This record gives sequence, structure tokens and C-alpha cells, in this order.
Amino acid sequence: MTRMIRNIAIAMMCTTASAPAIAQEVAPRGTVISQVGVTPVLSGAAYADGDDQDPQTQPPATAAPPPMHPPPPLFKKHRRGLYKDAEGYDNVDATPQSPPLETDDPGVPDKGEWEINLITLAGLSKEAKRVDLLLVDANYGVLPKIAGHELPTQVKFEFPVSAARTGNDPLIFGMGAAKFGLKFNFYRDEHKGLSISVYPQIEFALHGGAVEKGLAEPGQTLILPLLVAKEFHYFTLVANGGVEKPVHNPEGDVTGTFGVGFGRAITRKLAAMIEVHGESAFTPEADHQVFLNVGVIHAIGNVVVYANWGHSVITSDGVSYNQLGFGTKLVF
Repeated sequence: MTRMIRNIAIAMMCTTASAPAIAQEVAPRGTVISQVGVTPVLSGAAYADGDDQDPQTQPPATAAPPPMHPPPPLFKKHRRGLYKDAEGYDNVDATPQSPPLETDDPGVPDKGEWEINLITLAGLSKEAKRVDLLLVDANYGVLPKIAGHELPTQVKFEFPVSAARTGNDPLIFGMGAAKFGLKFNFYRDEHKGLSISVYPQIEFALHGGAVEKGLAEPGQTLILPLLVAKEFHYFTLVANGGVEKPVHNPEGDVTGTFGVGFGRAITRKLAAMIEVHGESAFTPEADHQVFLNVGVIHAIGNVVVYANWGHSVITSDGVSYNQLGFGTKLVF
């Protein structure tokens, strides 16, 4: 009896030991059988057949590109007269301007800044001579808001102390015609180097004696020019076109004016410029003249000085005219 029980126990132990091996032969490939249960084993092909990818093989997320910044302006606005460049060196303003030219630029002084020109200017011909012994041209920069937009503006007032003589007549001294005006720099693009202004002015005699002496025209004259400047890498171009309308002067004619000027820096403190400037009345057989004028601007220390010389190339009366001037610019 005891032997029979021992044989049954041995048979049960052998059957249990051989069960995993038999199960592995019967079980399909890809299945591991343990004493606990059956666990399927998925190969890499299973990931490839499905829609999802293995997280370890997914490509890294692409970082967002850095924000784009606009390029710096090519023609950044600078101070009039004498200014410092990006390297800290002093440079003279080489824009064609009045003075020393007749053609003016559309630039205006900064807000709260004064620009004062002190000029001596002579107009000479065989028949007549006139000299502005001292022409004071005072300009002030303001920044009004119009319709919510800031508008760089120049307030101008000028007057001359003049002397004149016709033929062999004695020399006459007195105050010449004064001017008051507002220059509105309504457009400026520092990337394109383009600037545009309108410059309405009124010219008038400060007192009746100036008209009697021939130093000023009777009545008043309304002046409305358009000023355009285009900066290039090697020079600056300025163009003017305007109309002058006499008021309270029956003998005066409406006159059109034009001017084209080129300027460039020769050195940091020396600039040269040239212009063609003309005017003509809008009437048959009207008086007209065209001038060629050259000018230089030079900085001596912190003082800006300039000079010009002009000569008539076309005149309706056939008389040759010359213009000579010099002066200084104060900006503060």
C-alpha cells in the first residue's frame, strides 16, 4: 500500500515538470507560457502595421522660429547743421538746403530746437546792386498733433537789413521784406530715404518806408512751395516747385518757381551742393530767369559756416546777374 502511494506521487511530479515543455511545443509562435498564464509578445512589426508609432522613435518637436524684427532704417533722420553718426563722429548735414541755396529741403528742426541763420547776400548786375547786409532767418521746431498724428513743423520768421542802388543813384539803407511761414513735414520714410513737406509763407513789408525805398514790394505775397528730398547712398536730391501770388498789388503777377539741387559730403565736415533754380510769371511775354548756383557747407569746430556763388544762365531782359553769399548756422 505504501509502495503504491509512492509511485502515484512520483508520476504526478513528472507530469507537472514536463507540462511547460509540452505547452511550448503546442503554443503558437510569439506566445510565452508560464505557470501563471499566457502573455502575448508583440514584435516590432506590430508597431509598423498600426497607426501609432513607438514614442521612442518619434521625431523631436520643431522649435518655433524666433520673432522677425524689421531691418534698421537705411536713412535715419539726423540733426540739422552738425550731427553725430553711429560711431560718434561729427558730420555736417550735406542735404541741399536754403541757405546757401535757394532750393530748400523738407527737413525741420526737432521739437524745441532753434535753427538760426545769419547771412550776408549780394545780388549784382550792371544796372542794379542789392545787398542784404544781415539777413536773420530764425526757425523753431514744434510737434503739434493733428487728427491724433504728430506732425513735425517748423515755424519761420526772417527779415533783412538791406542796402540797394540803381545806376548812379545814392545807396539806400533800410529794412527789406520780411517772411513768416510754417513748414509741415507730413511724410518721411527712413527706409526709402524719401521726405515731403509743404511750406506756406507770406512775404510783407515791415513798414511803408521799405516800399518807398524799393527794398520791398507793395502789398503781400503768398508763397506755396512743395519740397521733396530723396536720399541715395552717394548723394541727396532735393526738388522744389511752387507758386507765388501777390495780394494788394495790382501790378504784381502770379509767378511759378522751381528748383533742383544735388548735394553730397566731401569729408565728414565739408559738403558741396549745386542747384538749378528758376522763376517765371504766368503771363505772355513774362519775365523769367534761371540761375545756376553752387554752395559749400563747412564745420569749423562746432560752428557751421557756408558760402555760395550763383550766375544767371537764362534771363528775359538779357542782363547778366550774379549772386554771392556767406553766413553761419546756429542750432541749439
